[in-house]
Amino acid sequence: MKLLVISLLCVIANADNSARLSGGVTTFTGQYPAVVSIDSPYILHCGGTIVDLQHVLTAASCVMHPTTFSLVNPHWLRVIAGDLNLVPASYHREVRNVSRLFVHPNYNNETNNNDLAVLRLSRPFPEFHNTIEPAILATRAFTYGTQCRYVGWGTTTSGPTAAINPTQRSINVPIIAAVECNVPTVHNFRVLPAMICAGSLTATPDTTCQGNVGGGLYCNEQLAGVLIFGLACGSANQPGVYTDVRQYRQWIYSQFDRTDNPQPGWLPQPL
Repeated sequence: MKLLVISLLCVIANADNSARLSGGVTTFTGQYPAVVSIDSPYILHCGGTIVDLQHVLTAASCVMHPTTFSLVNPHWLRVIAGDLNLVPASYHREVRNVSRLFVHPNYNNETNNNDLAVLRLSRPFPEFHNTIEPAILATRAFTYGTQCRYVGWGTTTSGPTAAINPTQRSINVPIIAAVECNVPTVHNFRVLPAMICAGSLTATPDTTCQGNVGGGLYCNEQLAGVLIFGLACGSANQPGVYTDVRQYRQWIYSQFDRTDNPQPGWLPQPL
């Protein structure tokens, strides 16, 4: 708890009106009610997406220890929902602790394949309303050039001590063909079949930076992807790469009814 308090104090101390999710525009109430912020003592900041009353979708890398790559204690995490600003809190805010963590059993921390996790909250959200609603999961692939948006908070730098700006923003990130993202000068064949590449190959202010992993890619108002790497912060040849939610719908929904409780230290078994 002390680490979470210190983290929040750092956010308050560095709060200003500038954009920390590089580029983009400020969101408005009710525009992206599924977007949440996840606090962790190990990761600077992660994004997430509400998928039902008691579950949040994020990247597996957000809930795995950064050096042992094993499952962290779920009680170290906290989810903030319903608020556009991390500080100050509004009356819309709902804060939840996490009771269980379900990471894809074949998550590979080296390749980022199957980089997904579902968080079970300590208690459900209230009935859905304008500021807290589940995302609609995409059911089809989106073609090259589709105009999508990434939503989150984040920073303008990738340094380990970069401060999170409290204002939620969204950026335009068009879909890029995997063949373009996999050239040696871009992601060098790291974009796998279960991933989506989206953003820009040229330098642009509209990019994801540190503090955005786990957040959602929205295409046609549906959740299409979960950000896993490609934190460009304005650099060329570093578009964001996302786990393709469409290909994991069945696995995501099956986590809602799980009765087991993976313990801290659990390790996935990559294929």
